[in-house]
Amino acid sequence: MALVTYKGASSSSFTHQLKKFDVFLSFRGEDTRFGFISHLYDTLRLRGIHTFIDDKLPRGEEISTELLKTIENSMMSIIVFSENYASSTWCLDELAKIVECKKNDQLVRPVFYKVDPSEIRNQNGKFGEALAKHEGKLKDSKKVERWRKALHETANISGWHYKHRCNEFKFIQGIVEEISNSKFNRTPLFVARYPVGINYRVKTIILDIESNDGHIIGIYGPGGIGKTTIAKAIFNRICDHFDGFCYLENLRERSRTDASVIELQEALLFEILRDTNLKVGNKSRGINMIKERLSFMRILLVLDDVDKWIQIENLLGGCDWFASGSKIIITTRDKHLATLANCCSTYSVKELDQDEALELFSMHAFQSNKPKDDYLELANRVIQYAKGFPLALVIIGADLYGRTKLEWRSAIEKYERIPNEEIKKILEISYEGLDKTEKDIFLDIACFFEGFPKEYVIDILGAYNLYPIYGIRRLIDKCLITVGQYDKLLMHDLLRQMGRDIVQRESPDFPGERSRLWCYEDVHKVLIQNTGSEKIRSIMICSPEASKMKLEPKCFKKMKNLKFLMVSNVDICRGLKYLPKELRVLDWSGFPLSSLPSNFDPQKLIALNMPESRVTLDKLFKRIQCKNLTYMNFNSNQYIRELPDLLSATPNVKKLDLRHCTKLVKIHDSIGYLDKLESWDLWGCNELQILPSCITMKSLKYLYLFYCKRVKRFPDIPQELENLKYLSLGQTAIREIPPSIGNLIGLERLDIGSSFYSCHLPSSIYKLQQLRKLLLYGDVQFPKCVGIGRQATTCNSYGCFSKYCFPKLNFLKKLTSCFTHSEKCLLSGSKDLNLKEAIIRFNRLNWLLIQDSRFLKKIPKLPENIRQVNTRNCISLNSESLRKSILQFGRNLRLSPNMKCSGVKNKVLMDSHSHRKLSNQIDCSSRVSLSKLNAIDNEYFPTLDAYLVDYGERYEISVPGKKIPNWINHQSIESSISFWVGPELPSIAVCVALHLIPLKDSYANNDKYGSLRDDIIGCVCDIHISTDSRKQRRLVSGGFRSLKCDHLWFYGEPHSRLQRNFGDLMQGDRNHVEISCKITRWVSTTRKYAPVIARMGVHVECICPPQNSVIIQHNSQNVDDDTELLAPLLSQNGSTDGLRRRRPFKLL
Repeated sequence: MALVTYKGASSSSFTHQLKKFDVFLSFRGEDTRFGFISHLYDTLRLRGIHTFIDDKLPRGEEISTELLKTIENSMMSIIVFSENYASSTWCLDELAKIVECKKNDQLVRPVFYKVDPSEIRNQNGKFGEALAKHEGKLKDSKKVERWRKALHETANISGWHYKHRCNEFKFIQGIVEEISNSKFNRTPLFVARYPVGINYRVKTIILDIESNDGHIIGIYGPGGIGKTTIAKAIFNRICDHFDGFCYLENLRERSRTDASVIELQEALLFEILRDTNLKVGNKSRGINMIKERLSFMRILLVLDDVDKWIQIENLLGGCDWFASGSKIIITTRDKHLATLANCCSTYSVKELDQDEALELFSMHAFQSNKPKDDYLELANRVIQYAKGFPLALVIIGADLYGRTKLEWRSAIEKYERIPNEEIKKILEISYEGLDKTEKDIFLDIACFFEGFPKEYVIDILGAYNLYPIYGIRRLIDKCLITVGQYDKLLMHDLLRQMGRDIVQRESPDFPGERSRLWCYEDVHKVLIQNTGSEKIRSIMICSPEASKMKLEPKCFKKMKNLKFLMVSNVDICRGLKYLPKELRVLDWSGFPLSSLPSNFDPQKLIALNMPESRVTLDKLFKRIQCKNLTYMNFNSNQYIRELPDLLSATPNVKKLDLRHCTKLVKIHDSIGYLDKLESWDLWGCNELQILPSCITMKSLKYLYLFYCKRVKRFPDIPQELENLKYLSLGQTAIREIPPSIGNLIGLERLDIGSSFYSCHLPSSIYKLQQLRKLLLYGDVQFPKCVGIGRQATTCNSYGCFSKYCFPKLNFLKKLTSCFTHSEKCLLSGSKDLNLKEAIIRFNRLNWLLIQDSRFLKKIPKLPENIRQVNTRNCISLNSESLRKSILQFGRNLRLSPNMKCSGVKNKVLMDSHSHRKLSNQIDCSSRVSLSKLNAIDNEYFPTLDAYLVDYGERYEISVPGKKIPNWINHQSIESSISFWVGPELPSIAVCVALHLIPLKDSYANNDKYGSLRDDIIGCVCDIHISTDSRKQRRLVSGGFRSLKCDHLWFYGEPHSRLQRNFGDLMQGDRNHVEISCKITRWVSTTRKYAPVIARMGVHVECICPPQNSVIIQHNSQNVDDDTELLAPLLSQNGSTDGLRRRRPFKLL
């Protein structure tokens, strides 16, 4: 007999409700309690089927609420109809409730015990008599009618008919056997001992399953990341909503032979049909049997650890055989398999975050959700090592459980140097599935190129037939590497350690016999002892501290197959007389010699990177030809005076980096004809005077001449260059731009002008129709005549300028044409500087920067698309202008200034000197050097592409000021604010007041303001978001440069963006959210001032419970309590060029 389910019930929702009982027995006690029912109950219980029997509940006329809940919480109801069943209103109420639950997918099976089903269906005989009595006795005719319908419906369900003279023992055994094989009677799959971080990941996938009509869902990620754990949890939660279900695990291991495939096919058929007699015979027949027997059923099938397409085909055939609503979940280490299987959606399993990782590790290492206090530092070392990898956290946690701190420390040091065998075994499975060239690519990335741009690595590895375009794609699909921001190749630390361990196992005791060397101790040993061999193909010599190495001049002689040589922080004491001819990469920072070995033939060289070296290019390229050379980096070389003819020596160079070559004066005219050159960086070449006469580089994308102070003439551009996207001519001596600039038809960003000279632009500037970002330094004069095809007109107003000239412009910095000014020099002499109201016509503008102007007084109403405004050090801006600007941003975020917080009845009192009493004191440990802060900045702008990035829908203002607007509904002099919200994150705006505080003894020279004027003060401020369920995650990082006064930073994100990025933090209908901020790095070159967070505010639509506010006051230990508030000051010329490179103020 087949079990019956209600086909009309909705199955679209997979909301999971745990059931308390497997079976609920409904019966008439006086007929069957001490015979049939007691035997049936005992037999079910002996088979492990958790069965409810109501022999202990108090009886009455009305069925109890407790019993109704029990029926709801049972997976199956068995109704034992006997001749007096209908005489009990209690039984009939049970029956009506059971029929109601049947509509919610509860299984229902009747047993007709010595009664004919037709008697119940037609309601005659004793059933008819009993119902007639009830109608006469009860006034509620609707209730009796409900009973009649319930009897009729259940009598039509296929069940078990016990007739007189039946063998009761065999009859009961048959019932129990069928129930045991039914879909409800299953043991849930074991998920994990401590399922930390599982719930919200499972919830995300289930929501996707519910909202998608497609059959197949792919879950992919590297081994040990938690794919199987997540799939089991999903299976447990939703399997009850299908006609049949099956979980087939470890297909990679179980599909190696035809016999094992047949076993899988038979397991699939049995799990769903429960027919032990089905035999497949052979693989091909099994495929057809699955199609024939299961195609009409709505099933749930999980295929775990699939690594080949044939494994899917052997079980699913065309993947579209099953009934509508069926779901097939595939877990795999290979993303490409999800594409082959036409998955309707795919889910990439990410590492655990810091808090989840610490909790999971603690559960295994301490049997607690947090570490012991005296083990916290050691626990954090493990978390740092595992980087959120669940497999590593579980294995290491279990290994360290119960051990002493001394043992912990020793074990962690071992983990950091030698991979754990269990972890390594799991991770290497994906590596073993690669071919030889793919393995080489993986090992090269693991040992040398992790963090490098993908294009660079492809060019290098493609030079010796590793086919990296396809190979890197394979590594990505295999979840062995990822591609991060700015197209950088990334690899999990554990995978990198595994790759390096594979190389070390090539020759554990003799590093000179390995293929790759990166460990300084191993390299030092090989070079000093001259034990290298032809097996070595790559070397990285990077000393942890600056060191000198006494090398033999021909120490690389034995390494004839050496392809990569990377050296940094090492000075060789003797000359170098030999380099292998097979070299593809020569990367030697601080190369101490003026030339390469005379016998070196670099015909195969792809990358020549020698920053801060002494090599002179005119000598180098007079004697060598590098036709394959693609990358050249000689930045910060103080010995190059002239860039020679490269057209004949290196015609295929793609990237040329000459930043900070401060002695460079002249560039050969041939450079302008390098057709393959894409990126040319000359930033900070202070002595450079002569550029090529013209530029015809059709591949050029970036040309950077920022701060080339002596360059007076920009080359002619005789033909259209559609690929040039970014041209920086800021702070040069160029006073007039040639008309041919109009040929840069693809230009998206232009930096132009100088603090020292006026710059005149030709009318052809208006041909730059793709321009999105325009940064103007000093007095830049735009022409009035506009002539662009049919739009030709005379530009006599700013409105005309914005409408016809740069239709795509969305970023504006110091646009001279929209200022009114009374004197020639914009920054040094203007006494009446204001933006015109017509700026609002710039309807695509979303970023406006006006920095270091002492005379800007007012910001008018800005275009609706505006998202970022930075008026750093513009100290004359009036408060009304600032208020309106912040209110405009609040409106863009749909945050009304009238929103109140019921949790704040009284305003928090914050006196004007509260920065002396902050709990967030000056953190001297976070003070860094100016070069370090610049290095941090460079991490956020690693490539010139970063300067063209649009950061999306977020809003921010940076303006001089001290006071947070009163309408912001949560304010504090602490560095964090908490509030309550509903199930989703609403739009949030944060306002931070940054004050510049004099440190004690900073007035020793009796100059209160001079040192502030001469100081270079900057900082990085992070805003974090957290909830009670999940801890801190960074919302944004803000960079502030060359501050000369106190500033307000207003930052906001809309609901949609917050929910997309941080929605996983939310649990339940009410969530307690905390916003915190911290200065993570700061600099003061005079060491007399420090930026501090004086106060902060958060404006949000909250559901905080009512309470009184508290006035908080603290004493400061780090500031001078006797000083008056600082007046904001700028240096006389308004210059803030103390930082190396001017960048947008936002780090991210």
